[in-house]
Amino acid sequence: MAVERSILAERTSATIPSATWRADLLTCVLSGWLVTGAFLDGWAHNTRANLETFFTPWHAVLYSGFAVSAGWIGWMLTPGVRAGVGPRRAMPAGYGWAVVGLLLFCLSGVGDLLWHELFGVEQDVASLLSPTHLGLVCGALLMVTAPWRSARANRALGDGRAGFGRLFPAVLSLALAGSGVAFILQEWHPVKVNQISAGMHQDLVLRYGPRLWEVSDFQIRAGVASFILASVFLFGPLLLLLRSWPLPGGAVVLAIGVQCVLVQGLTGFDDPGLAVLGVVGAAAVEGLARLIRPDPQDHRRLRLFFLLAPPLFWGVYVVGILSADHHLGWKAEVWGGSLVWTGLVMLGLAVLSTLPPQALPRDEMRAWSAGAGLEEQADERPEFSTSGGR
Repeated sequence: MAVERSILAERTSATIPSATWRADLLTCVLSGWLVTGAFLDGWAHNTRANLETFFTPWHAVLYSGFAVSAGWIGWMLTPGVRAGVGPRRAMPAGYGWAVVGLLLFCLSGVGDLLWHELFGVEQDVASLLSPTHLGLVCGALLMVTAPWRSARANRALGDGRAGFGRLFPAVLSLALAGSGVAFILQEWHPVKVNQISAGMHQDLVLRYGPRLWEVSDFQIRAGVASFILASVFLFGPLLLLLRSWPLPGGAVVLAIGVQCVLVQGLTGFDDPGLAVLGVVGAAAVEGLARLIRPDPQDHRRLRLFFLLAPPLFWGVYVVGILSADHHLGWKAEVWGGSLVWTGLVMLGLAVLSTLPPQALPRDEMRAWSAGAGLEEQADERPEFSTSGGR
């Protein structure tokens, strides 16, 4: 009981409990186990041919990560149920969707086993488009983002003064979520495969010769889309974080740097320089954040940050490749326009995220907020801890 009270908040029939900082951090650690398993499995699919069985060491890491995460989420629920509290009020605020994710992941895992036995093990892009794999990712995302939702529901963290330490579980949660999205769409991530280098252009010349123009044009179209999509994977977590708090120092490097290392790791670090450029680019964006100081209460600075941050990040990427190869495989108009588009797309998303809510009837707005786990505020669910709380 003492351990339970040091990790979970007080439970009564009239309140919804909140998870403590330690509980949210432990959720992140276990979610990290799950995400690591996914990336190990992706690495195996990318680097080892003829994988024709469901029972692999990498699946063992993936599903054991799910098992411990499921056990932890279940443990958070059972004390309140034993005390006679209904399941909805027994689960800490922000963790309700994690239960949905747990069930979706479980069903998708069983489906994945059957799929592999019936149709074999997918390779290359097919493994990313498998319906059961998409179900696994969606379920995992609902579980991984629980600490972020928990932090949003805590009014004590809404004063704008929460530092990196207090927000660390929320930041790590979004970093893992962004990496999870990048995993399933890895073929459209420039940190995995360098598509703009002179070496890539020469490889196309050797492979396709007379059809070079047609293939090169297609490769450029796919490459431009990759820069735009990857910008959403990389900067989307920061946008979600900025909906509630100013960016704490270190959040940018964590959210972007972790993703770049994990995505390049899918290739077995075939081109480790891309991961290095990703981390350096993240540090550059961190500096930009300290200069602009984007704030959820100042929409102009927030929008300016997302207009400038993606081109800055990808600019570091382009300059690094140019320094190594001495010239690029894309014309300046193409790579330059791609960088501009990354900023415009993130600016558009920032504008949409900062638009005032529509005038909804009060009961309807409250029902929507409760369903999203955004209005379970800390003043409605007192929290205490024998070890000092959050």
